[in-house]
Amino acid sequence: MKFSANIADLQGTLPKVTAVIPTRSTLAQLENVQLELKSKKLSIMGTDLEINVRSSIEVASKTDGAISIPAKRFAEIIRSLPEGDLNFSLDKATRRISLQTAQGNYTMTSAEQGELPDMSKEFKAEGSTTTSAATLKKMISMAIFAASTNEFRVAMMGLLFQFSPDGTTCVATDGHRLVKITNPDLKTDTERDVIVPAKAVNLVAKSFNDSDEITISFSATQIEFKNEETSILSRLIDEQYPNYEAVIPRENEKVMTISKSAVLSSLKRVMIFSDADTRQIRMQLKKNALTVLTDNAEEGADAKEEISCDYNHDDLLIGFNGKFVEEALSHIDSEDVTFKFSTPTRACIIEPVKQSKEDVLMLVMPVRLNA
Repeated sequence: MKFSANIADLQGTLPKVTAVIPTRSTLAQLENVQLELKSKKLSIMGTDLEINVRSSIEVASKTDGAISIPAKRFAEIIRSLPEGDLNFSLDKATRRISLQTAQGNYTMTSAEQGELPDMSKEFKAEGSTTTSAATLKKMISMAIFAASTNEFRVAMMGLLFQFSPDGTTCVATDGHRLVKITNPDLKTDTERDVIVPAKAVNLVAKSFNDSDEITISFSATQIEFKNEETSILSRLIDEQYPNYEAVIPRENEKVMTISKSAVLSSLKRVMIFSDADTRQIRMQLKKNALTVLTDNAEEGADAKEEISCDYNHDDLLIGFNGKFVEEALSHIDSEDVTFKFSTPTRACIIEPVKQSKEDVLMLVMPVRLNA
């Protein structure tokens, strides 16, 4: 196996693959990347048995072949090389790998475990759609912060994608807040609900450029995100996603319109004085005025700020984890937002005043205030 590759190409491709490799594994085999060379196309693959990442570059090849290499050492030397070309060769007899550049020669031993498991051999797509990476990454970035990290709530540890001929909805929730994004242009030929692990969608967000065109293909057990160079294939979370529609209130008639930046700035200042564990704040609504306040009896601290808004309903006092409200607002692309309230014990809906191509809904559950 021999080839010559541009070092910059390798430096751009290898991190996409090594990102999937587990930091700790009982299987030494998973600490490797697999290189496969066919007709001037070098394919690099890594896996953690739940997600396969494969990316390829064009090289000047001399002899085709395949080999597994310890990922950490290979990634470290490639990352540290200056610009130029790398000549790669494998001695089949000794299984020694030679890396040659204009600056030096480096030798390492190939992995002993052989080929990595390849999930793609069992994948048969049952539905698909094509979109820009920018569109997909936007949906992911707006929702992923609300996914659960609680291992006892496995279904919530990913994003729910509801594919249909009418568009695609992406949902994330941890039971305390919820994000729902619907893109009517992202249509599929088959209707299917799938739960994609958070690790997989984070890899997607990091591995594609905004200008890339991505094909999303899915079956009952797997989903693939792919362009011409890179494929991310993931197993789906085989759980029932909670009925999130049941927690979205339909009669939140108390509507407040306010500057997003004004609320964010106020929250950041007021939360400095809140309890470090609960981050509890209170929102007091009166005609055309929002007061954000907190008090921390243990530390003898409190804070209070008033912001002008558009509000013409009954007075309301409601409590929240301020961090949850802050994160929701930070992921809305609109200068003005609407808060929709009902009672101090029912969920609050936060939406941009002007929806873009995607229809965005953020939901935050209130916290019970002490009498």
